[in-house]
Amino acid sequence: MPNALPPHGSQLRCLAHPYDGLEAQIAKFTDPRIAPVLRGLHESEAALAVMWAYDGRSWAECAAAAGLDRAVGERVRRKLKRLGARYMQRRSAARASTVVHRPVRTTPGEQV
Repeated sequence: MPNALPPHGSQLRCLAHPYDGLEAQIAKFTDPRIAPVLRGLHESEAALAVMWAYDGRSWAECAAAAGLDRAVGERVRRKLKRLGARYMQRRSAARASTVVHRPVRTTPGEQV
């Protein structure tokens, strides 16, 4: 699987400032599972998750750097785990429902 992080040189944003390009930051991730999960977050939560992905610090440290309560970082981490698990569960259910069932082939003279 390719690296999920976007290429280096992308700008991080401060959560305290208005930002219209969050979707552009999310689109830079190469793993197709990331964008749908991040879209399940509020904008400030998604921005914190993107910051965490780029920064490499802990969730609490990223939240504090963004001017948020340190507990927000842990809450976003747990929410991402829930959303990710729900995404994978729905994805596997969708795949299971699209499986085509074909009749079993038998050789001549064999009974089913």
